[in-house]
Amino acid sequence: SPRSGDIVLFYRTQDEMALTSIGVVENFTSSQSPAAIASLVSRRTVYSQTDIERMASKPTKIILFRLLEHLPMKVGYKQLEQDCGIAGPIQSIRKIQHDQFAKILIAAGR
Repeated sequence: SPRSGDIVLFYRTQDEMALTSIGVVENFTSSQSPAAIASLVSRRTVYSQTDIERMASKPTKIILFRLLEHLPMKVGYKQLEQDCGIAGPIQSIRKIQHDQFAKILIAAGR
């Protein structure tokens, strides 16, 4: 599970199909209570109360994070796989190695 201070990378699946942003975890928890989830995320979410209620029908992971930056260059899935050694499911929470993170930063123009 993510911990406070961990780096998070955001992969946009719907439109960009690429890593686009980087942030740092402030807090991570899981809940099935729509009220608790709504209270935690308050103004920090794009989801409506109805969306939150629907998601809370099963344990829901909540990551509060601070956006550090949008990457100068997007890093697509093929580039992640071929240049950074990252394959498999990337739309879920997973840990990567330091050298993979360094390759991502290079590919993103950092």
